[in-house]
Formats: sequence, C-alpha cells, structure tokens
Amino acid sequence: MDPVIEPGMTPGQRIKLYRRRAGLTQEVCAQLKGVTVSAWRKWESGERSVNTLSDWVDIARILRVRDLYRITGMPVGHLPDDPVDHELVKPLRAAIHAYGPPEIELMPLRELRTAVRLAWTTWHQSRQRYSYTGPSLPGLVQAVTAAVASTDGDSRRDALRISADLYLLVRSYAKRIGAHDVALVAADRALAAARDADDPIYRGAGAWNLGQALSMRGHAEESAELCRSAIAELRAIDDQDPVRLSVLGGLNLLLSVQAARLHNDRDTAVVLSEAEKLAAVVGETTHHWLFFGPINVGIHRAAVALELSRHGEALKLGERVDVTGSPSVERRHSHLLHLARGYATQRDDVAASLMLSRAHQESPEDSRLSLTMRALLRELLARETPTTRPELRSLADQVGVA
Repeated sequence: MDPVIEPGMTPGQRIKLYRRRAGLTQEVCAQLKGVTVSAWRKWESGERSVNTLSDWVDIARILRVRDLYRITGMPVGHLPDDPVDHELVKPLRAAIHAYGPPEIELMPLRELRTAVRLAWTTWHQSRQRYSYTGPSLPGLVQAVTAAVASTDGDSRRDALRISADLYLLVRSYAKRIGAHDVALVAADRALAAARDADDPIYRGAGAWNLGQALSMRGHAEESAELCRSAIAELRAIDDQDPVRLSVLGGLNLLLSVQAARLHNDRDTAVVLSEAEKLAAVVGETTHHWLFFGPINVGIHRAAVALELSRHGEALKLGERVDVTGSPSVERRHSHLLHLARGYATQRDDVAASLMLSRAHQESPEDSRLSLTMRALLRELLARETPTTRPELRSLADQVGVA
C-alpha cells in the first residue's frame, strides 16, 4: 500500500517517505544510485533538487515506485518498463541503429557540412529550436553514414569530422527530450568518428561530449577521468591555436562540475582557475559547437558553487554574469534556472519567480521539457503568496504544470 502523501509535500519529503517504506537506508540508496550519501541526503532535505528525468527514473526504480507522480509531485505519468519516447525519438533511433549504410543519394560533403552547420545554428539560437532541429536529424544521420561509407582518404576524414559534429548535436538534442540511450550512443559515435579521423582536437571535443553524457547519467568519476585524459592529450600539443585552447577550456569547465559533485573543492578551484586563464586568452568563442569564454566561465563558477551547496556565493557569482552576451539559448536558459534554484533555496520566492519567467522567455520549449522548471514551479506554488501568485500561476499554465 502506498504511503499517504500529504498536501504540499516536497519532492525531497516524498523520496524520504518512499525510502522508509522500502526499508532502505540513505547509504544503500546512494550506493544503488551511484552517488555519494551526501548527495542523497541533500535530495531528501531539499538542499539540492533532482534535476533530470533520468535521475528520477533511477530513484523511482530503487524505491520501487511505478507512478512517477507519487514521488515527484509532477504530472510525468507512470514508469513503464520501457520509457515512453518523444515523438521524434523513434526515427532518430532507427537512423542511428540501422545496419549498414542507407541506400540514398549521396550529398556532396560541402553541402552536408553546411546542413549540419545550419542545424547547429538553429539549435543554439532559435526559440523554437526543438521544432526546427529535431525533424532534420534522422535524415542527417543517414547522410553522414552514407558519406563515411562511400569515401576514402582525405575525403573520408572530412566526412568523419562532419559526422562527429552531427553526433555532438544529436547527443545534446536527445538529452533534452529524455532519450538518454540515444544521447549516450551519439556521444560514443562522435568520439569514435573523431578517433577514426585521427584529429586530436576533434577527439577532445568528442571526449567533452561523452563526458557530458556520462555526467547526465550520474557517472561523475568516469566523466572526470575522461576529461583528464583528453586535457592531457591537448596540453601535449605545444601551440596557441585558439581552437585547441577553447576545447581545452571546455573540458576544464566540465571537469570542474564533476570535481564539485565529487566534493573535491581543491580540484574544482584549480580547474576553474585554468579555464579562466584560457578564457582570458581566447575571449568568447564557438569552436566545435562548444561555447567557451569568460561568460561561460562565469556561468560555471555560479553552477559549481550551487553544486557545493554554497547558495549565497552562487547567487553573488551568478548575478554578475551578463548572459545576454551568450549566443546559446541553452546556456542562457540553464543559467537563469540555476539562479531560480538558488533563490528558491533561500526562500526568496519573488526573485525565483522572476528568474523562472526570464528563463521561459528565453525558450518556452526548454521550459516545457525541463524537469527543473517543473520542480521549482511546484515548490513555489506550494508556498505562493499574493505577490507571487499571478506570475507563478500564469507560468505554470504555460509550462503545463497544474
């Protein structure tokens, strides 16, 4: 029999309730999830939010809860044996897992590179990036597969680089729509293409991509080790190529997040400092579709402080970052959500509501798909006041939170 869920119970309180019903300790749950006991305790206390659907799915399975609404308080449906896919996942998964190259007309490499670049630009800059980008991906996967299979020599290396660029995009897109199996396969494909192209900078970008996928699944140690290996290879190249330096900087930023999640304050500070030095050299850049520069370093400093539960510091750092200078919709949206989370933790609900509204203005599609957005909205609605009620209820209606 399910335990009684009292009105207004937070997600953390629900996790604790179901853990106790299952007769499990925090230590056992943390081991099963592959996180530290401290991280699990922070989920239960509400000090840290569960931010991804994959984490909620893992938690629900550990606690033997099939109805995700019961444990999250959000209308995300029942937990099936196989997760229900976004409508665009099926053709994308079919294209990725197809046996052998497709029998399609070959696209010239120059046109293929342009098509992938256009898909990337739309993904980063359009407020309707899911609607515009998603439908093009299965066809592009088929096109790069055919190109790699039909070329050799330098042309094949070019095709492999284009393939790596595309799979970077597929990983990012699949992550956002909850297709985590596709995201992991795409990340592996990107790194494999970079290795076949024998291009160390592409390998670095591929390692960053796979590290992101591992991080999303909660594998902080594996992601950190991958980053360290890629950083060591790129450091061994003695030049001042801004592309190399930018990829190196992106790897350091990803490593800083993993170090924070592993509660290694010293490593976190060291790699953030290294990233800051690199950003001062290259400025704002977009190489291999990795955004790196002073703005992204500032965003990560705030995000890392939040990971370390230094909420006041996170807000001070985050408030100093002018994200309007970032060309990435995703970066701007995520940063505003991080600020909202920090304000909500400190019970500054007016500021949290404002940050959620600004995030929604940046990308309504991201807001509707973001579990963090939904969790924060429900938390704020549970303690709404006459001051916050109008904005919160309007935003909840737009995002689809009852």
